[in-house]
Amino acid sequence: HQVLPLATHLLGWLDDPLQVLRHYAAPHLQPGDVVALAETPLAVMQGRYRLGTTVEPSCLARQLCRVFHPHSSLATACGLQALIDLVGPARVLCAWLGGVLLRLLGIRGGFYRLAGEQARLIDDLTGTIPPYDRTIVLGPERSQTLVTKLAQAMGQPVAVVDVNDLGRVKIVASSGGVDPGLVHQALAANPAGNANEGTPLVIIRPSGFKGTRP
Repeated sequence: HQVLPLATHLLGWLDDPLQVLRHYAAPHLQPGDVVALAETPLAVMQGRYRLGTTVEPSCLARQLCRVFHPHSSLATACGLQALIDLVGPARVLCAWLGGVLLRLLGIRGGFYRLAGEQARLIDDLTGTIPPYDRTIVLGPERSQTLVTKLAQAMGQPVAVVDVNDLGRVKIVASSGGVDPGLVHQALAANPAGNANEGTPLVIIRPSGFKGTRP
Protein backbone atom coordinates (compact mmCIF):
# COMPACT_ATOMS: atom_id res chain seq x y z
CA HIS A 1 0.00 0.00 0.00
CA GLN A 2 0.93 3.66 -0.27
CA VAL A 3 -0.01 6.53 2.03
CA LEU A 4 -0.23 10.19 1.07
CA PRO A 5 -0.67 12.66 3.96
CA LEU A 6 -2.35 15.85 2.75
CA ALA A 7 -1.69 19.25 4.28
CA THR A 8 -4.62 21.65 4.66
CA HIS A 9 -5.16 25.13 5.97
CA LEU A 10 -5.88 25.46 9.69
CA LEU A 11 -9.34 23.93 9.94
CA GLY A 12 -12.05 25.53 12.05
CA TRP A 13 -15.76 25.41 12.76
CA LEU A 14 -16.56 27.39 9.59
CA ASP A 15 -15.11 24.63 7.40
CA ASP A 16 -17.29 21.97 5.79
CA PRO A 17 -15.80 18.44 5.77
CA LEU A 18 -17.05 17.70 2.25
CA GLN A 19 -15.56 20.88 0.82
CA VAL A 20 -12.26 20.13 2.57
CA LEU A 21 -12.14 16.66 1.00
CA ARG A 22 -13.08 18.01 -2.42
CA HIS A 23 -10.43 20.73 -2.30
CA TYR A 24 -7.51 18.81 -0.84
CA ALA A 25 -8.12 15.12 -1.55
CA ALA A 26 -10.10 14.94 -4.80
CA PRO A 27 -7.23 16.06 -7.10
CA HIS A 28 -5.07 13.15 -5.88
CA LEU A 29 -7.62 10.34 -5.75
CA GLN A 30 -7.45 7.19 -7.85
CA PRO A 31 -10.00 4.35 -8.06
CA GLY A 32 -9.75 2.15 -4.97
CA ASP A 33 -8.20 4.81 -2.74
CA VAL A 34 -9.47 5.26 0.82
CA VAL A 35 -9.66 8.72 2.38
CA ALA A 36 -8.85 8.77 6.10
CA LEU A 37 -9.90 11.85 8.06
CA ALA A 38 -8.55 12.40 11.56
CA GLU A 39 -11.28 12.55 14.21
CA THR A 40 -9.92 15.59 16.06
CA PRO A 41 -9.98 17.97 13.06
CA LEU A 42 -13.46 16.66 12.24
CA ALA A 43 -14.61 17.50 15.76
CA VAL A 44 -13.06 20.96 15.39
CA MET A 45 -15.03 21.52 12.17
CA GLN A 46 -18.15 20.55 14.13
CA GLY A 47 -17.30 23.14 16.79
CA ARG A 48 -16.81 20.47 19.44
CA TYR A 49 -14.04 22.04 21.49
CA ARG A 50 -13.75 24.05 24.69
CA LEU A 51 -11.16 26.45 25.99
CA GLY A 52 -9.36 24.84 28.89
CA THR A 53 -9.93 27.98 30.96
CA THR A 54 -13.71 27.47 30.75
CA VAL A 55 -13.58 23.99 32.30
CA GLU A 56 -13.94 23.95 36.08
CA PRO A 57 -12.85 20.56 37.46
CA SER A 58 -15.08 19.09 40.14
CA CYS A 59 -13.83 17.21 43.17
CA LEU A 60 -14.73 13.96 41.38
CA ALA A 61 -12.61 14.93 38.36
CA ARG A 62 -9.64 15.98 40.48
CA GLN A 63 -9.64 12.74 42.43
CA LEU A 64 -10.55 10.26 39.69
CA CYS A 65 -8.14 11.57 37.03
CA ARG A 66 -5.25 10.18 39.08
CA VAL A 67 -6.17 6.57 38.31
CA PHE A 68 -5.77 6.90 34.53
CA HIS A 69 -2.65 6.13 32.53
CA PRO A 70 -0.49 9.27 32.13
CA HIS A 71 -0.91 9.14 28.33
CA SER A 72 -4.71 9.23 28.63
CA SER A 73 -6.54 12.51 28.01
CA LEU A 74 -8.58 11.65 31.11
CA ALA A 75 -5.46 11.75 33.29
CA THR A 76 -5.99 15.48 33.85
CA ALA A 77 -8.80 17.02 35.85
CA CYS A 78 -9.86 19.22 32.92
CA GLY A 79 -9.97 16.32 30.47
CA LEU A 80 -12.02 14.16 32.81
CA GLN A 81 -14.32 17.06 33.67
CA ALA A 82 -15.07 17.50 29.96
CA LEU A 83 -16.30 13.90 29.91
CA ILE A 84 -18.30 14.42 33.11
CA ASP A 85 -19.98 17.44 31.53
CA LEU A 86 -20.92 15.28 28.52
CA VAL A 87 -22.25 12.11 30.15
CA GLY A 88 -22.82 13.11 33.76
CA PRO A 89 -20.98 12.39 37.03
CA ALA A 90 -23.11 9.34 37.87
CA ARG A 91 -22.19 7.54 34.65
CA VAL A 92 -18.49 8.35 35.04
CA LEU A 93 -18.45 7.12 38.64
CA CYS A 94 -20.38 3.95 37.77
CA ALA A 95 -18.07 3.34 34.81
CA TRP A 96 -15.04 3.63 37.07
CA LEU A 97 -16.51 1.24 39.65
CA GLY A 98 -17.56 -1.19 36.91
CA GLY A 99 -14.12 -0.91 35.33
CA VAL A 100 -12.45 -1.82 38.62
CA LEU A 101 -14.66 -4.90 39.00
CA LEU A 102 -14.05 -5.99 35.42
CA ARG A 103 -10.31 -5.55 35.85
CA LEU A 104 -10.42 -7.88 38.85
CA LEU A 105 -11.92 -10.42 36.46
CA GLY A 106 -9.10 -9.86 33.99
CA ILE A 107 -11.10 -7.67 31.60
CA ARG A 108 -9.35 -4.43 30.67
CA GLY A 109 -10.89 -1.29 29.20
CA GLY A 110 -14.12 -1.62 31.15
CA PHE A 111 -14.29 2.06 32.02
CA TYR A 112 -14.24 3.13 28.38
CA ARG A 113 -16.93 0.62 27.43
CA LEU A 114 -19.21 1.76 30.22
CA ALA A 115 -18.53 5.49 29.94
CA GLY A 116 -19.26 5.55 26.20
CA GLU A 117 -17.38 6.33 23.00
CA GLN A 118 -16.62 9.92 23.96
CA ALA A 119 -14.39 8.67 26.77
CA ARG A 120 -11.91 7.37 24.18
CA LEU A 121 -12.16 10.33 21.83
CA ILE A 122 -11.65 13.36 24.07
CA ASP A 123 -8.33 15.12 23.45
CA ASP A 124 -6.93 17.07 26.37
CA LEU A 125 -4.80 20.22 26.04
CA THR A 126 -2.20 19.12 23.50
CA GLY A 127 0.28 21.96 23.21
CA THR A 128 0.44 21.49 19.43
CA ILE A 129 -1.21 23.73 16.82
CA PRO A 130 -2.38 27.15 18.09
CA PRO A 131 -5.06 28.10 18.94
CA TYR A 132 -6.19 24.53 19.66
CA ASP A 133 -3.25 24.00 21.99
CA ARG A 134 -5.39 25.73 24.61
CA THR A 135 -8.52 23.71 23.98
CA ILE A 136 -10.05 20.38 24.94
CA VAL A 137 -11.46 18.73 21.82
CA LEU A 138 -14.42 16.40 22.24
CA GLY A 139 -15.09 13.46 19.96
CA PRO A 140 -17.01 14.12 16.73
CA GLU A 141 -20.75 13.59 16.45
CA ARG A 142 -22.70 11.49 13.92
CA SER A 143 -19.49 10.12 12.44
CA GLN A 144 -21.12 7.13 10.75
CA THR A 145 -23.77 9.24 9.05
CA LEU A 146 -21.11 11.69 7.93
CA VAL A 147 -18.73 9.14 6.38
CA THR A 148 -21.62 7.60 4.46
CA LYS A 149 -22.51 10.99 2.98
CA LEU A 150 -18.88 11.85 2.27
CA ALA A 151 -18.28 8.54 0.51
CA GLN A 152 -21.38 8.98 -1.64
CA ALA A 153 -20.38 12.51 -2.60
CA MET A 154 -16.72 11.67 -3.26
CA GLY A 155 -17.27 8.29 -4.90
CA GLN A 156 -14.52 6.86 -2.68
CA PRO A 157 -14.46 4.97 0.64
CA VAL A 158 -14.00 7.27 3.64
CA ALA A 159 -13.00 6.56 7.24
CA VAL A 160 -12.75 8.70 10.36
CA VAL A 161 -9.77 7.55 12.40
CA ASP A 162 -8.06 8.18 15.71
CA VAL A 163 -4.32 7.43 15.50
CA ASN A 164 -1.43 8.10 17.86
CA ASP A 165 2.34 7.73 17.89
CA LEU A 166 2.12 4.56 19.98
CA GLY A 167 0.82 2.53 17.04
CA ARG A 168 -2.82 2.66 18.14
CA VAL A 169 -5.30 2.93 15.28
CA LYS A 170 -9.03 3.23 16.01
CA ILE A 171 -11.54 3.40 13.18
CA VAL A 172 -14.23 5.68 14.59
CA ALA A 173 -16.51 5.25 11.57
CA SER A 174 -16.14 3.93 8.03
CA SER A 175 -18.17 3.77 4.85
CA GLY A 176 -18.66 0.75 2.67
CA GLY A 177 -15.54 -0.31 0.84
CA VAL A 178 -13.16 0.37 3.73
CA ASP A 179 -10.98 -2.62 4.65
CA PRO A 180 -10.14 -2.36 8.39
CA GLY A 181 -7.00 -4.43 7.94
CA LEU A 182 -5.68 -2.07 5.29
CA VAL A 183 -6.42 1.01 7.38
CA HIS A 184 -4.72 -0.39 10.47
CA GLN A 185 -1.67 -1.48 8.49
CA ALA A 186 -1.35 1.79 6.59
CA LEU A 187 -1.78 4.08 9.59
CA ALA A 188 0.10 2.13 12.27
CA ALA A 189 3.17 4.34 11.78
CA ASN A 190 0.96 7.45 12.10
CA PRO A 191 1.95 9.07 8.79
CA ALA A 192 -0.17 12.14 9.52
CA GLY A 193 1.55 12.79 12.86
CA ASN A 194 0.12 14.19 16.09
CA ALA A 195 2.11 17.40 16.39
CA ASN A 196 2.03 20.44 14.09
CA GLU A 197 2.24 18.64 10.75
CA GLY A 198 -1.13 20.01 9.64
CA THR A 199 -2.03 16.88 7.66
CA PRO A 200 -5.50 15.80 8.84
CA LEU A 201 -6.17 13.84 5.64
CA VAL A 202 -4.41 10.71 4.45
CA ILE A 203 -5.04 8.92 1.18
CA ILE A 204 -4.49 5.16 1.45
CA ARG A 205 -3.72 3.45 -1.84
CA PRO A 206 -4.10 -0.34 -1.53
CA SER A 207 -1.71 -1.37 -4.31
CA GLY A 208 -0.52 -4.90 -3.64
CA PHE A 209 -2.44 -5.15 -0.36
CA LYS A 210 -4.02 -8.51 0.40
CA GLY A 211 -7.16 -7.44 2.20
CA THR A 212 -8.97 -9.09 5.08
CA ARG A 213 -12.27 -9.23 3.22
CA PRO A 214 -13.11 -12.28 1.08
